[in-house]
Amino acid sequence: MPPTTAADLPKFARRAAKRALESAATRGAVRQLVGTGRWRDAESDLARLKNYTGRRLARLARPGAESLVGATVDLQGASFLTEGARVRRAVAYVEVNDPRKSKVGTGFLVSPRLFMTNCHVVGDVLAARGTQITFDREMDETGAPSATTSYLLDPGIFALFSPEDQLDYALVAVGRRNSGASGIDELGYCILSDSGDKHVVGMNVNIVQHPGGLPKMIAVRNNPLTYRTKRTLLYETDTETGSSGSPVFNDDWDLIALHHWGEPFLERKDDRGNSIPSNVNEGVRISAIYRDLEARLAGLADPQREMLSEALAYAKRAPAWSGPVLSPPRPRPRLAEAGETTNTTGTVMSEPSGTRELRVTIPIEVTIRMGSAAGAPGIELAPSQPDKQLARAAEAIQIDRDYSNRGGYDPKFIPGVTVPLPVPGAGLAGQVAPLRAGEPDAAAGELKYEHFSVKMNKGKRMAMFTATNIDGESYLTVDRKTGQVTAAEGETWFKDDRISASFFIDQSFYSAWSVYFDRGHLTRRTDPTWGTEEEAERANADTYHFTNCTPQHFRFNQTTKFWQGAERYVLEKGVLAAESKKRICVIQGPIFDDDIDHMADDIQIPSSFFKVIVWKGAAGLKAVGLIVDQLALLSERRKNLGGPREEAPIDVSQWRVPIAAIQRRTGLDFGPAVLKADTIQQAGPPAVGAEAEARKLITSFDDILA
Repeated sequence: MPPTTAADLPKFARRAAKRALESAATRGAVRQLVGTGRWRDAESDLARLKNYTGRRLARLARPGAESLVGATVDLQGASFLTEGARVRRAVAYVEVNDPRKSKVGTGFLVSPRLFMTNCHVVGDVLAARGTQITFDREMDETGAPSATTSYLLDPGIFALFSPEDQLDYALVAVGRRNSGASGIDELGYCILSDSGDKHVVGMNVNIVQHPGGLPKMIAVRNNPLTYRTKRTLLYETDTETGSSGSPVFNDDWDLIALHHWGEPFLERKDDRGNSIPSNVNEGVRISAIYRDLEARLAGLADPQREMLSEALAYAKRAPAWSGPVLSPPRPRPRLAEAGETTNTTGTVMSEPSGTRELRVTIPIEVTIRMGSAAGAPGIELAPSQPDKQLARAAEAIQIDRDYSNRGGYDPKFIPGVTVPLPVPGAGLAGQVAPLRAGEPDAAAGELKYEHFSVKMNKGKRMAMFTATNIDGESYLTVDRKTGQVTAAEGETWFKDDRISASFFIDQSFYSAWSVYFDRGHLTRRTDPTWGTEEEAERANADTYHFTNCTPQHFRFNQTTKFWQGAERYVLEKGVLAAESKKRICVIQGPIFDDDIDHMADDIQIPSSFFKVIVWKGAAGLKAVGLIVDQLALLSERRKNLGGPREEAPIDVSQWRVPIAAIQRRTGLDFGPAVLKADTIQQAGPPAVGAEAEARKLITSFDDILA
């Protein structure tokens, strides 16, 4: 049994017991309000209450101008269960096999590399060296034990401690896997934040824990937060020995405290004579831990500083609304290919303007009236316009399902030269999605369409690249002044039955995430539309396959006119040789970078796209490499702005880069002929070892070929 007298308690616990006694009257008043359904009146900080309520209503995303009062805000969406089920995987059972003293507790991941628990559980580096953390130690839906995965801690890589009489945390690097099958990136993590809108006195808290060394348990509902200090939160819930180090969440599963202490009340009746719970629990506020870690950041050397910066940065990317939310990057170790250097910094092709921060604007306005006649605040939700949907087609597209008449990309399309399909490097070759059994050359994975081909990346569920033949004689549908396609996007997109549907994302994804993304063509619908009328119509329709589609931010097509008009400009200004028949080849696709790409559910969103344009000039083969970056756009969520208005311009960086740099970032080999034809070399070679410095920001069409 825990100690029940002050003399029996250690110093830090005596201080906590004193706080419990001093706050008894206040907590009793909070319990009274909670018991009568007036928990929102318990918070004395009105600014905090407004921020918290605004956050909750934004996540509910209630349309219209209805007033939300009474218990309405208390309702939970069904996602409360699925989000809680996802969060719980980041929580682990902690076993400390310290020669000085063995302990058990609970802890949780705060990044894919760092694990947090109490300092009074893992007290120092020596204790951390003998600690094992076990995930998924719980019972499944049938009552049988789930398969577990265990890791060791590695304080030699990273370890920070705050004593138990201060903030009582231990933050240690995750080491090697000891047993089980789950990779650390599968388990998720709890985001550290110092945001001031995550909790209010009177609300319920939720704790995921291993009480008494038992399999994982969750304490939800009837767990009111009754008191707050600058460093701690007091709440009444069921915890036991072994719960130390548990994460404490609000109803949105935001991390609000690190549980570290529980003690029986010394009194059994409140000041009104009502029975009170037998236990009061104390957690260290995550905001206090966050600020302490920020203060300690400057004193760390790399790579420790980089590891901690990563964990602290997640809060700045986390949106505060309940629609689809882009997850932070999930970095994975990258294996260097033969002959390749291991420079994997993943430099963002955008100007330094804080673009790695994800900010989302909530399209609602919350008004809180305090001290209403009924004693509870009235909360009104201002009208919110519905999210804009994907654009509707002006014409119906029909697909010719007899794919035997498609020739696909022709490497010898330009007379006298060969421009082969890119070859995936050793680290990428295994990701080429094969066609279904029975399709010609199924293992090669080439999906042949009218005048273009696609190869899919089965792991990313998007195209690895598309390759298109363009006949300049009939390529006339791009506006010469703006470089923008003149026709609208199509409404209907199609699946390709020649490949498993598990290898590409379809309409269900784009419908769920339309608040951010359009269905973006890689091979544009106007590029392959040449030849006979029948061929042109078939080519146009073929571009509406999901295999040719990538998630592109809805601003992308509005802000990348140089990107959209590049092919046309090369045709007009590229000084094509007479015998070339005005033909060019375009190879393009997404660029994936685990260090910076955001996640939409389990789909990695490419931050950048590449384009390589190849043509024949009077002096031989010519090529230009381009990269455009959509990372800077991901802070904006689609909204209905009402009537026509002048939009502020958005600067999306578009770069001309060495094709060799595109090779390194994509893992594709374009072949020696294309590399040698790169026109960026003609503008003056870069310094040795600084090829990336040769990139050039495109500010006009002339920069494409300058």
